[in-house]
Amino acid sequence: MFALNRILVPTNLGEPSRAALRYGVAFAQKFGAQLYVVHVLSEQEYENAIETERVIEELLPEATPAGAPTDGSPSSLAQNAARERLAELLSAEELQETRAELIIRANTSGHAGDEIIECIREFDVELVVIGTHRHGFVEEMLARSVTRKVVRNAPCPVLIVRYPEREFVRPDDLPQEDVDAAN
Repeated sequence: MFALNRILVPTNLGEPSRAALRYGVAFAQKFGAQLYVVHVLSEQEYENAIETERVIEELLPEATPAGAPTDGSPSSLAQNAARERLAELLSAEELQETRAELIIRANTSGHAGDEIIECIREFDVELVVIGTHRHGFVEEMLARSVTRKVVRNAPCPVLIVRYPEREFVRPDDLPQEDVDAAN
């Protein structure tokens, strides 16, 4: 038997990523692994996210979660913004069970796949779960370029979840709101 201690799920917040996240959560719960959710933004989007968080912290300090760093550094601002996004993706129970951490990275290398590979190495990840969508030929080539880059360069196994395809995560393993949405 093998052990999984760290699982990474890249996300662009789309449906294929959400499907992959369901698998990542299921694996993390089954193996007691920590879950890393990586969201790569363009440099401009990253700067905008940091600036938005800075304004929120200055104008609404009570909106900053207890225990969140408030030193105003770009990394702590990005961490706080990530914490808010993660709360939208996972239930409180899933956050706790998987010790989930959302990482927001700026795409400084020119390719989101490179940033994902960097996170895989940085966190010594043992499994990557990545979503992909069925598209037409041109869209497929563009959308899959990140997936292709991760598959070719990841130093660990990569599970590709095609969306929409058959689900292997049983409905009784999903939160009730996901089961209701599927019906």
